Amino acid sequence: MKIILFLLVTFTGFSQTLHHQMLSSQGTSTTVGGLKVSQTIGQQSVIGNYRGTDVTVGQGFQQSHLMKTVKAPIITVVTTTYPNPFIDQINFEFSSLVTGPIKFSLYDVMGRLVASEEKLAIDTLLTINELFLAEGQYFVKLTAKNYNYSTNLLKTK
Repeated sequence: MKIILFLLVTFTGFSQTLHHQMLSSQGTSTTVGGLKVSQTIGQQSVIGNYRGTDVTVGQGFQQSHLMKTVKAPIITVVTTTYPNPFIDQINFEFSSLVTGPIKFSLYDVMGRLVASEEKLAIDTLLTINELFLAEGQYFVKLTAKNYNYSTNLLKTK
């Protein structure tokens, strides 16, 4: 009689597939003259560069730009809103001058824009008239160059 021996061998293996893996290095240093040198080597995304009059911002492959550090002065403008609740008119009084046109945007509680206009402030006062709206809560946003403000308002009859 012949005996046939079967040897069953099970191999278990693990493998890994590398997909979109990347080695990256980045760094920033500031020189004595205030210039900032920033570089990224091996960055995966390419978004683009922006150049302004005083600053350069770079993203993308192997950036090496000289960038000037710009420190903008922080100016706080205290804004007083009255009357609140309002009927048909809102006043915004600023602690210092806000130059240029100010964009006024008024939103309802659902986030829908219900009123919008651009006006210049007279001295330190901005008045918005003829707001014939339904009673309820509203959100206001004021934007101008170097100025942003938002608050809640309540409309009554």
